[in-house]
Amino acid sequence: RCLEFSAREKGVQIMLHRHFDDLIRDETTGRIIGVTASYTPRMLPGSNTPMQSYWQNGNIDETRETIYIRARKAVILGTGGHVGNPQVRSMFYPAMREPAWGPSGQALIGEHAADASALKAGLKVGANLAGMQQNLSYGATAHSPTRLATRDAYTDMYPGHPTFPFRGSTGFAANANTFEHFIAVNQVGKRFFNDMDLMRGNAAGTNFPGGNNVPARGVDIVQGDWRNSSRDHIRKMYNRHAGLDAALQINEGSEGPEYFSGPLWAIFDEGAVERAELNLTFPWVADNGYFFSADTLEELQAKINAGHKYQRVPMTHLSDTVARWNGFVDAGADADFGRGEDAPMHKIERPKFYAASIVVVWHDSYGGLRINGKCQVIDMEGQPIPGLYAGCEASGGGNQHGLGRGLVHAYIAGTHAAAETAM
Repeated sequence: RCLEFSAREKGVQIMLHRHFDDLIRDETTGRIIGVTASYTPRMLPGSNTPMQSYWQNGNIDETRETIYIRARKAVILGTGGHVGNPQVRSMFYPAMREPAWGPSGQALIGEHAADASALKAGLKVGANLAGMQQNLSYGATAHSPTRLATRDAYTDMYPGHPTFPFRGSTGFAANANTFEHFIAVNQVGKRFFNDMDLMRGNAAGTNFPGGNNVPARGVDIVQGDWRNSSRDHIRKMYNRHAGLDAALQINEGSEGPEYFSGPLWAIFDEGAVERAELNLTFPWVADNGYFFSADTLEELQAKINAGHKYQRVPMTHLSDTVARWNGFVDAGADADFGRGEDAPMHKIERPKFYAASIVVVWHDSYGGLRINGKCQVIDMEGQPIPGLYAGCEASGGGNQHGLGRGLVHAYIAGTHAAAETAM
């Protein structure tokens, strides 16, 4: 808000409901001289009226399908990364090509955000890339948040927030301990991992030996010491967790040619609601395709099959899976995935029966267009592309998370772009 207020106060003009499509290049000089943008109005579900900004001063109302904007000095790409583009994500984690999984904060940023538009446009004009491998070094890149029963599982907005209608429910928190009362199943209704362990780790990530993002106590880290790169040190850094890999694996419901893994569900009964003291009322849950309840497991299966957007194949094994699980509870040990020692096991047998979505998100983009110290985009020959700058998640190589990256890049790119000669 403060940045927007300051920009409007200084006379910056803002055009909303536009998607950056492509760069315009002067074929004679090679300079980037503008952009094309398409009209993509964002409307609340059930509405035909585009959403409006809180402040209006400086807004340009323009509804033509495609517009061409000429730059006075330069173009700065700040369009976000590729977390919302399943095809680009699949370069780093093939299973994340599943469109059921979106970016964190999806209700906030919308369906067309962070779709690799800067990456695609930059490659067309010869841009180089940097830091693409850095997507694999952060555990939060692809992970499953502990918020269930909502598609936007990374955030927790409530009714009254402008974008709440895009999610329909806040979701409810369910940490690893809560999963004592659940089983987790895939799109055909089969378990795939130790349910208690599923939410305790991410698919990727590195830590210092000792298990932290900074050197832990008792770990001798000397900056610049070659021993930091010893084989023993490196082995201790990696803490990859297999839960997400198991959740996203191809299963018997994965049909060609895409072979998507499909949605994931936490299954539980009324006994679990009482033991875990779950509040299954609005706004925590809603009839939005991410939470279902029924008097029988067969009815629950049918509701999931009919009511979830990405449930492409019938869930056919849920009743058998629950019966098998209940047998393990009677036996005191989970023969399939080893539960039993980590927490008490509970039967799923008391109506009502519930299904709450387990959602996977792609949080950050760490790879993107290669930039130099002035935030100029660099081509395949190592030279700046005239008139083109980029920053934050549209750029790559910074290996940094958070708003600080965007603020610094904006300051650097803006300073140097403003110093360019007007065209």
